[in-house]
Amino acid sequence: MRVITGTISHETNVYSTIITDLEEFSKRKLLYDDDVLKEFKGTKSPVGGIIDGCNRYGFELIPTIFALATPSGTITGDAFDVLLNSILDRVKETDNIDAALLHLHGAGVSENYPDIEGKILSDVRKLLGNKPLIATFDLHANYTQLMVDSADLLIGYDTYPHVDGYERGLEAVDLTKKILDGQLKPTKGFKQPLMLPALQVQFTGKYPMKKLIEEAHRMEKITGVETITVAAGFPWSDISEAGMSFIVITNNNQELANELSQQLHDLAWNMRRDFLVKPTPLKQALKYTSQSSKRPIILADIGDNPGGGSPEDGTVVLKTILEEGLTGGVIALIWDPTTVKNAVEAGLGSTIIADLGGHTDDLHGSPLKVEGQVKKISDGKFVSDGPMGKGVPTDMGTTVILDIKGNEVIVTSKRLQPLDLTIYKTLGINPKEKHFIVVKSSVHYRAAHEPIAAEIIELDTPGLTSPRLAGFGFKNIRRPIFPLDVELLGITELKSMTDE
Repeated sequence: MRVITGTISHETNVYSTIITDLEEFSKRKLLYDDDVLKEFKGTKSPVGGIIDGCNRYGFELIPTIFALATPSGTITGDAFDVLLNSILDRVKETDNIDAALLHLHGAGVSENYPDIEGKILSDVRKLLGNKPLIATFDLHANYTQLMVDSADLLIGYDTYPHVDGYERGLEAVDLTKKILDGQLKPTKGFKQPLMLPALQVQFTGKYPMKKLIEEAHRMEKITGVETITVAAGFPWSDISEAGMSFIVITNNNQELANELSQQLHDLAWNMRRDFLVKPTPLKQALKYTSQSSKRPIILADIGDNPGGGSPEDGTVVLKTILEEGLTGGVIALIWDPTTVKNAVEAGLGSTIIADLGGHTDDLHGSPLKVEGQVKKISDGKFVSDGPMGKGVPTDMGTTVILDIKGNEVIVTSKRLQPLDLTIYKTLGINPKEKHFIVVKSSVHYRAAHEPIAAEIIELDTPGLTSPRLAGFGFKNIRRPIFPLDVELLGITELKSMTDE
């Protein structure tokens, strides 16, 4: 069997001022043809799972492209055309394709297509005809009717932090084989409650998301149910379908698929108040940290999460740390290529004056005038140790550590969410010995940091990934929607609101 695969992955925050062109993809990961297999073979990644699954069944896997950019602004029309055509052209020129198995994100927006995944799947479908088309997705996918109608199977992550990408890749291949063998005729139930949860409450390690995932897993044991996707959605794509979705795949049983997806819809809606987010005020959190003997305390700067499209050059937290006189901490990370360049030119051990961060927009704090000693210079390259993406090569670009008033500030040339403890180890930092660690991340940091954390505090910080959704001026999402309209209208109960 010949299976063609490809990846175009971007989580688009339409409020970001960082334009997502081909260069942005090149900065993170842009691979073609056999280089895709070389990069991901043996890794605990979605593509690694697809590779291993195909090897298990003796499928010939035909790679096209792997395009991944750090979340940022709208994808340019030219960039998306190039990426999409890299898949379509290969499909056109490849003979005897038996199935297509794509790895996408689900929250991509380009200048011409607010639903890039729907465009990808529908275009591939036109070329494939009735041959199986399967795609895996991020938990933050904003599923659309076009996506659901175009693909035979849609399989999303079960976890946030996303530690099951490899398993979902394997599952996708297993179900592809069942279709090819004639053992599976997929039928899909698709429901979307009017809910737009912020990232923090999408954490699957605790209630309420944990309850939804557990219920989905219970349903997957029912005879005739093949796979169930619980997607929390991504608000800042600002498309009409943004928000929570449920997709139930059954074997030739549309009634069961509809029934179970409706049950999940109703369960989520009944729990809607539990999806509100209440982070800790910044000064309150820092005062507590300064008085605590616990270590390390993880301070999550949830408003400046590059994994959701923020610039990662916010200065609000560092500024307050310096004002409050805290020491013994690590700030991971601040994106500032100019400061990195100046530090490298000054040399190891030098003291520099820098206008650090705050260069991208006016939402994350102004440039912070600091004096810091250059403690480390690194190429910023390492191999992730997991739990997320174990074995995947990672690149922060040239990176320096500045010691600023007793705190180690990691300054990078590339934007990268701090997901892996290898970030610290490659820079000579023992995170377990630090009083506190500031991570610019909403939830993903938990996978690696929870095992070493004495305590975790989510900070109420401003920025493009702030849970205060009412301030973003959404133009395209469905209205009314929870909890946005509670905040806007000052009401405490939304009555008779369904998606029917």
